[in-house]
Amino acid sequence: MRLVWMGLCVAALAASAAPAQSAREARARRVDVSAPLPADLTSPEGRSRWHLERLPMQAAPDAEAPPGLSGPGRERWIAPERDLAQMKMGARLALAFDETRDGLVDHLTARVETLGIGWLHLPSGPREVVLQRALVLRQRAGERATRPDVLLHRWVDPRAGIVAEVEGPASSDGRQRLTIDRAWVTDEVVTGAADLRIYENQIDRGPFVDMLYGWDRGPGFAVPSLVPNPGIVNMCDLVNLSSWDFSTHTSGKEVAQISTPINASETCNAAQCGYGVPGGILGRADRDLTGTLRKDNQVTQREVRVNDVTIWLRAGTQNENKSGLFGSGESRFCYNSEGGVTRQSVPLWRFGHNDNDGKGYYFLAGDTWSSGTFACEENLYTLKCGMTQPLTPNPLWAKACGDHKGNQRIEIVKGGVVTLPSGHTLNALVVRNTADFCVYTGNTCLFNTDSVRTVIYYWQVPFLGSLVLFRSPQNVNFAAGESSSSPTATPCTNYTTVDFTSIGFGLFPPTSITTGTIADTSVQLSWTPGNDTHRLVGYKVYWDTDSGSASPYAFNSVTHPAQVAFAGTSATISGLTAGTRYYFTVTSLSDFTDPSTSVTTRYESIVYPTTVSGDPSFSYPVEVTAMTTGGACIPTQEVNGLRINKTGPTCDICWTATSDPCAVGYDVLGSNTVNSDVGWTVVGQTGLTTCWNGAPSQKFFLVRARGTGGNGPWGHYGH
Repeated sequence: MRLVWMGLCVAALAASAAPAQSAREARARRVDVSAPLPADLTSPEGRSRWHLERLPMQAAPDAEAPPGLSGPGRERWIAPERDLAQMKMGARLALAFDETRDGLVDHLTARVETLGIGWLHLPSGPREVVLQRALVLRQRAGERATRPDVLLHRWVDPRAGIVAEVEGPASSDGRQRLTIDRAWVTDEVVTGAADLRIYENQIDRGPFVDMLYGWDRGPGFAVPSLVPNPGIVNMCDLVNLSSWDFSTHTSGKEVAQISTPINASETCNAAQCGYGVPGGILGRADRDLTGTLRKDNQVTQREVRVNDVTIWLRAGTQNENKSGLFGSGESRFCYNSEGGVTRQSVPLWRFGHNDNDGKGYYFLAGDTWSSGTFACEENLYTLKCGMTQPLTPNPLWAKACGDHKGNQRIEIVKGGVVTLPSGHTLNALVVRNTADFCVYTGNTCLFNTDSVRTVIYYWQVPFLGSLVLFRSPQNVNFAAGESSSSPTATPCTNYTTVDFTSIGFGLFPPTSITTGTIADTSVQLSWTPGNDTHRLVGYKVYWDTDSGSASPYAFNSVTHPAQVAFAGTSATISGLTAGTRYYFTVTSLSDFTDPSTSVTTRYESIVYPTTVSGDPSFSYPVEVTAMTTGGACIPTQEVNGLRINKTGPTCDICWTATSDPCAVGYDVLGSNTVNSDVGWTVVGQTGLTTCWNGAPSQKFFLVRARGTGGNGPWGHYGH
C-alpha cells in the first residue's frame, strides 16, 4: 500500500471534500530509504524533538498515481489537523474508508493514536507537530478477512497538515514495522497554512509568575549581526525573512524581565503619573544584572470593551533613577488622563477578533491599532526619581510636526518560527511598535527641542511573551518613498543599528525529552535543557495516566519526591503501575533575586510552551508517553459485526476490527446452546486479522478481543 500519497495529495483531496475551507498546497520530497536513516525517523516514539534535517533524499519525485479514497473517515484521515480531537496527546480513534485502485475497492480501517508532541526539524526548517502512530488494516476486494497491512508514523503540523511520514509493512500483531518502504517530508507549504493567533489571556499572567532572561548586545549593535543570513543590511531585510535564527547570541549584558506589583519597593516612580491605575501591572526589565544596573518599566491596564479587549499602556520609565539628558537619563512617559490633565490613551495590545465559542479575543498578523494624535500633551518627564532640577525642562510636551505623526502605533507584521540562543524553536508573531512625535518645551509647545521616532520590534509567543526585542536609536527615518502621509510607513530602511536588545535564553522547559529504560513499575527520562543553563537551579518532573493537555498532572517530583531519583538531566520515576500508559513532562527552575528588594523568588518555566495555532483550548506540554511493562492490559470493547458463512465442511467467521488499544488478537468461541454461559469453548484464535476459517462442531459462535493481561467482553453471538 502506498500511503505516502495520502499525505502528498492532501491539498486536492481536502479541497474536494470540504470546498468551504481553503485548499492546501504543499511540495514534498521522497526520502531514499535504501540509505542509512536516523533513529528519529525509524523509531520516533518516546521523543519530543525529531531531527530530520539531513535525510538522504531521492533525486526525482515519485511519479506513481495516487489512490482514490472515499468513505466516512476519508477527510479525517487525509486532513487530521482539521479534526482537533486528533491533535490531543493520547487521542485514539478508528477511521474507516475505501481505497479504489484499478477498479477494485479495498476496505481500510486505520487505528490512529497520537503519541508525541514537540518540534520536527526538516530540511525546510522547524515545525511544531504532533506524532501519530497508525496501524492500517486492509480487507482486500473479494476477501472477508481484515489483516494488518502497514504501520506508519506521521508528523502533523496543526497549522499546516501532515508534513512528514514513514511507513512499512506491519507484523501480524500490528505492533511492529517489519521494514521501511517509504518516507517523505514537506519542502514547503505553498498555501493554506493557518495563521498563528495570540489570545488575551496569553499576555499578562500576573506578578511573580513569568521570568524571561535575555542578552543585551549593547548600544550600536549592527543589524546584520543579529542573524547569520547573508545580505541583511537593515531591519526591513531582517523582518522580511520567513524565519529567524538568533541562536548565535550567547553573550552580552544580562536582562531579566518580570511582572511585579506596583509599589515603592519595586519602582521609585510608584507615585508618578499613570502608575496608580486600578488593576495596573508593572512590567520590569532589569538590565546589566552583574554590572551597573539599569531599569526600564511600564504599567499596563486591561479593559474589556464591547467589541474588543484592550491592554492600555499607561506609563513607563527608561533608565529609572539615572541622571542624564532626555534619552540617556531617566525619561518617564504618561499616557493616562489624571490630575485634571487629559492625555491620549495608547493601546499596547488590542484583541479585536472573537471566536464566539468561549475561547475569547485574539489578534493575528495584519492587525493594527494606534493612539490618537498627541495635541501638545504634557506626557514626558526627565527628572531622576525624587529630584528637582529647575534648570532642566520638566515636564516636556509632545505633538506632531513635519513628518512625525505625533502618535504611537502597533502593527502585527507577520508570523514565523524563531530560534533562540537556548536552542528553543517557537511559533511567533512579529510586532512593530512605533512612537513618533516631536518634543517641545513651554506649556504651549513654544520650542521644538527634540524628535522621537523609536521603532521596537518584538517576537511575541503565546504564553511566553516578547522573547526577542530590538529597539532602534531615538530618531530613525522613514523608508524610501514613504512620508508621514503614508498610512503604512515603515521607518526601518535606515535602521541599521540597535540601541537595546533582549534576546531571550530562558526561563524555558527542556528543548526535548526522551524516554529511556522502561520497566514494570518505573520509567527513565532524560532531557536536553537547552544551550544555556547558567541560570537554572534544577528541574521538576510531572506525570499522570492522562495527558497534561487534558487535565492537570496528578503527580510531580515536589509533592512525591520519594518516587523520583534525579541524576543531572535525567530521572527515574518509580512506584508506577505495571502495564499502564503514563505521560511525562519536565520544567526548569531558576532563583532570581530582585535587585530592588533583595527578595529571592523561585520561578518555574511554563508547562505549556506549545499551542495549536495559539488556540487556548489546545495548549500542550512538551510531553512524552510510555507504557510500563508487565501488568494486565485487558480490552474493554465488545467485538461487533459478526458474520458467518458456511462453505462446504468449513465456515468463515468474520467480524469488525476493534480499535481497543489493548487488543493483540481475537478468540473465536463456540457452543451448542445460548441459554447458558457454560459450554462456550475457544475453537480458534487469530492475530489482528478479522476472519477465521475452520470446521467447528458447535452451532453458535461469538468473538472476543484478547489482551496481554486477559480477555475482553463477549460480543453478540451468531448461528
